[in-house]
Amino acid sequence: MSNSSATSRRTFLTVGGAGLAGLLGLPAAPPASAAPASAAAGMAPSAAPAHPVPGSGGIPAGPSTFGWNPQDLLDFDPATTPWGRQLRCLIPRAPRIAPFAPTQAHPDLDPAVQLSTLTIDDAGSIYEARNQAIGQEPYVYTQRYWPYIDIWGTWHGQVLASVPDDVVKNPAAPHRDYGVIDIPNPGWTEAAHKNGARAIGGWFWPRSTTAFDAFLVQRADGSFPVGDKIVELKKYFGFDGLFINQEASITKAQVTRLFALFRYIKSLDGDFYLQYYDAVLPDSGVLDYQNELNARNLPSLGSPEDRAVDSIFINYDWPRVDPGLVNSAAAVREAGFDPRQVGFAGVEHQKGGFRPMECFGDLAAPGKPGPMSVALFVDTEFWLDAARRGEVHDPQGRAQYRDLERKFWSGPKGNPAESGRLDARKPPYRSDVLNYRQWDGIAHSVVERSPYGALPIVHSFNVGVGSSFSIEGRTVSTRGWNNQGVADAALSWQYWTEGELTVSLDETASYDSGHSLAVSGAGVLHLFKTELRQSRAIQVDVIGSPGLALELGVTRRSSPGRIQWRTLKQEAGTAPGWTAYRGAIPADRDVVARLSLRIRGAGRLGRLSFREAGSVPAPAAVTGFSARRPGTASDVEFTWTASSGAFAYDVFQGGLWLGRTHRDAFFSEGVDPNAGRTFTVVPISSAGVRGAAAVAVLA
Repeated sequence: MSNSSATSRRTFLTVGGAGLAGLLGLPAAPPASAAPASAAAGMAPSAAPAHPVPGSGGIPAGPSTFGWNPQDLLDFDPATTPWGRQLRCLIPRAPRIAPFAPTQAHPDLDPAVQLSTLTIDDAGSIYEARNQAIGQEPYVYTQRYWPYIDIWGTWHGQVLASVPDDVVKNPAAPHRDYGVIDIPNPGWTEAAHKNGARAIGGWFWPRSTTAFDAFLVQRADGSFPVGDKIVELKKYFGFDGLFINQEASITKAQVTRLFALFRYIKSLDGDFYLQYYDAVLPDSGVLDYQNELNARNLPSLGSPEDRAVDSIFINYDWPRVDPGLVNSAAAVREAGFDPRQVGFAGVEHQKGGFRPMECFGDLAAPGKPGPMSVALFVDTEFWLDAARRGEVHDPQGRAQYRDLERKFWSGPKGNPAESGRLDARKPPYRSDVLNYRQWDGIAHSVVERSPYGALPIVHSFNVGVGSSFSIEGRTVSTRGWNNQGVADAALSWQYWTEGELTVSLDETASYDSGHSLAVSGAGVLHLFKTELRQSRAIQVDVIGSPGLALELGVTRRSSPGRIQWRTLKQEAGTAPGWTAYRGAIPADRDVVARLSLRIRGAGRLGRLSFREAGSVPAPAAVTGFSARRPGTASDVEFTWTASSGAFAYDVFQGGLWLGRTHRDAFFSEGVDPNAGRTFTVVPISSAGVRGAAAVAVLA
């Protein structure tokens, strides 16, 4: 594997002269003013003369991540690290509820199978050498299928902070050196944590910028200075561990100390997750891919009593070496481990797309327990290549690729309860890579997970990116934006429907984010897999288009085969084009295991809210709010002291929304100085209640 730069092994996933629309057999696109009814809308040529080219933008203004080598780690000081305060994840990882088979999309799917993924977490961005957590690129990919992901890992190289700006901006410049270690994009860490997934950074060797022994310096007491700093880095920035892509031979002495370093890291922080790539052997240091788990690479784990790493990412040639992973699973059990906890079979989507050589769906499927877990390599390549072709730079194009994404995760019908390939797989693989009909969908092998074990649940179909932003039905910005970290915790299924109901993500209108959910027809939409214990009634508020007929469906644990339906009453309009539908779930000792909607009509859903009945306090206003120019006259950095009861913060210039964050700091580029020098920050509670604004005036 390689993640070094634009010259990496990334391959363009092409669809030939027919384009995506021709491949999918889609009709012509709707007018630009119309909301795409679904991803069945066609791929119309863009009228724009040119599109931003991925990786062409040099360095983003303001906060961005960078690579780390041993000396950078040893020098780490939160007080002096560039933009350190702006790159932290302060959201703890949410606990996930226990599996409950009756409310799974596939009740006979084994929940023990896990999924890890390595993702280019800025796919489509013009920035390549630096990773931007908050930006103004509405065409950047963001993840919305977190319920299937247990371990998410970043996959890209980052140029060292010490490299001069003019070198960073020029991909062809000499000495444009990448670090061995990357921290994950903090926005993606925030999103992962909201959904209960781990977010891990990257370790990539070889690099030409440092001697390997610099990582392995050991004090007389057995401690490792680099290990101390790696743990400090993890705790300060709020991520969960590292993917170890050790892909060049080292000496036996070096590999012995490397695994001693891993053990030392875990001794300092037992929750530090390490996933090791099936590459360099732990006993010799020799690069030798095994393509299975066996006596040569299993010692990477250590022993059940003395762990070195948590899991192994098996190299892609396992279908040839161990086709059913039976031998690997047996070897893992013999070593004293659970195969589904420590073994992840790699599937190469960067080259293979929807038609990889590896087919995990043959091994793990409804009624067929998987022998091991699965690891996806660069599942976002389809979006990156679409960005290279200029096909995700308008709402219609993005809608079509979001539909393709839905087929990747939920199966070719876009419904996780109906996952499974429509056509038989046929070689040659890694060709015809967008042919989703030969793809099972991740939901065919991996059970959806859920963080919804407590109230409140507030969901505004915020996927962390958009071409505009609305608050309570009022458009407060028409500027493109991207910030994976402020995406809502995901719907449990996208979209598990029953009946004749069409559902799609809609970027052309929103109530409280940059998207809404377009619905049409009559049927059931299952929303959230839950484990809610009620002490009082639950107040239900749905914001949607006027004229819909909505009923709330409650599935209780004691009778999971029966849905209790309650009509939601349409009340006065909340904003032009939007109205409130309200109801309640009476108190009951029986656990709420699933929340659903029965829908009749055509329109949009803008926000879903479930909270305990009664008044909800507003968060306190922030203190210490300040605004300053860190560089150019058009960029502004904001800082404040977090307020009690706040979960997120909106920053405004007058009535213009500049962005949202979960941190106590924010940076906005391209602020128009003629629009005023007065700024406000508004705290928002986890129940969606907005507090009083604090004011700062730019000097």
